[in-house]
Order: sequence, then structure tokens, then C-alpha cells
Amino acid sequence: MTELRQFYRAPSSKRVELVHHGECLTGSLENISFNGALLHLRHAAALPGGTGCLLRIHLDPDPNFRPPLQIWTEVVHVNDELLGVKFVDHDVDGSGCITILMELMREEPDQDQDNVDRIRGYLADYCNTP
Repeated sequence: MTELRQFYRAPSSKRVELVHHGECLTGSLENISFNGALLHLRHAAALPGGTGCLLRIHLDPDPNFRPPLQIWTEVVHVNDELLGVKFVDHDVDGSGCITILMELMREEPDQDQDNVDRIRGYLADYCNTP
């Protein structure tokens, strides 16, 4: 099968909240890339594709408390408790989003050096730098 994704998806297990019209769905990240994320929710979500939501990714307080990373998303697909979202309308320069996403992508214990190098390449492509 041909891989159609533009960016590498790194496994993660951070705690997340998905907020839509005041309702907050909780769960954890399955994986994350620069374009989107796959979430494992505690309860099945009845959100159709195209639904806009605010994703909050809770970061480790390392060493100081950090507020959750907040990214506007759009639901791409739903399958029981798994929900795929794409990132929309986030200010990557002002929010430090790229730095935090890189941190999330490289901090998993099973990430080997090849994956870290691959992530760096994707980051260079994403930022249009050589």
C-alpha cells in the first residue's frame, strides 16, 4: 500500500480534550503530525466530518507548568472511539506550535535516531528551509 501522508505520524500518549459547542470529550493522542492527529476518546464521538473543534493537548510540566497546547481542528474521520482531525487556522509562528509538536514527536521512548532524523527532515520541508 502506498503511503499518502505528507508528514510522519509519531506515536504519543498525551492527554487530550476535544471541545465542540461547550461539550468536552476526553482521551489521549494515538499519533500526531504537523497536519493532524489521531485521538483515542474515552467515549464514541458523534461528530461528523467537517466539524470544527478545539483540541487541547496537555503537556508535561517540565520543569514548570505549561498550559495545554490549543489547536483549532476539523474532524476528518470517526471510527468508534478513534477520531482523526486535521489542524486548521493555527499560528505556527506565534504559538510555538512547531516546537511543541517536535517535542511531542520525539519524546516517546520508542523513537529511534532514524525517526528523529526523519522528523527533522519533515520539519525542514514544513518550514521550507534547506
